[in-house]
Amino acid sequence: MRQRILPFSGALALFLLVYAASRFALWGFALAASLAFLLYLGLLRWQGRLLAKGPSRAALERLAMREAWRKGGVLRPEDLEPFLSELEARALLEGLAARGLCRREGEGFRF
Repeated sequence: MRQRILPFSGALALFLLVYAASRFALWGFALAASLAFLLYLGLLRWQGRLLAKGPSRAALERLAMREAWRKGGVLRPEDLEPFLSELEARALLEGLAARGLCRREGEGFRF
C-alpha cells in the first residue's frame, strides 16, 4: 500500500492540472485520465525498481552512525537487526572500522 502513494499522488496532480487547463471539458477529462494513468504506471515501475535495489552502502553507513548516536556511541550488530541481518550488520561495522570511522570494543563498536 505504501508503495503506491507516490505514483497515485503524482497521477492525481497531473490529472487535476491537465483537466483544469482544459477548462473542465469532456475531452480534457479523457486526456487527463489517460495521461495520469500513464504517469501512474511509469512511477510505479520506477519506484518498484528503486525499492528492489535496496538502500545504498552510504545510506546503510549513515543509518549505522545515526543508531550509534541514539545508543550513546556504542553499537552492536544486534542493534541493526531491524534493518539488516546480523552478518550484514557485522560486515558493515567491520567496514566502518577498517576505514577508521569507528573502533571495535569487545562485542560492540564505538563511534
